[in-house]
Amino acid sequence: MTNQGSRPVIGVWLPWLALVVVTSVLLFQKTKHPLLPANQTKALWAAEVVAICCLATLRAGWWRDSDWASEQARLGTLVNNFYEPRREALVNGFAVGTGVLVGLWWGAATWSTVLFGLRRGVVTRGLFDFEVATLVGGAVGGLVGAVIGVLVGHVWERRHRRGRMSRRSAHA
Repeated sequence: MTNQGSRPVIGVWLPWLALVVVTSVLLFQKTKHPLLPANQTKALWAAEVVAICCLATLRAGWWRDSDWASEQARLGTLVNNFYEPRREALVNGFAVGTGVLVGLWWGAATWSTVLFGLRRGVVTRGLFDFEVATLVGGAVGGLVGAVIGVLVGHVWERRHRRGRMSRRSAHA
């Protein structure tokens, strides 16, 4: 998730889609047929708050390379095609990795929904609830991972530029 000009369309809408998924599941909690067990409602509210905070952080543009022109001028170069693909890889890698891990955790935490479905004789309903829980965990984990990736990318870029400046001044 880099600057708006080079960002693919899916990278813009995917965080919003994750928030819509979590919000939809939360809204269904107060209906006759909730998607998750009642004991998961507090965790679902926490996931909603985390998703909103992560989306706000991603959309605010914090920890992004906004002053790259001045940084590149200090280094004596004009091209800035080194950092952007690496930052994008960090964001995507952390988003996917954290999404998978949190999805697995939510799945393990709500595995009892399948068991309850077996006991009630509605196995498909229990399996569907389990899949929804895993989807919510993956969506929230992806948002959290993207924020972590943006932060790690920012720290890495600053340290790398600082190292380049010190090596440049040592050779001068």
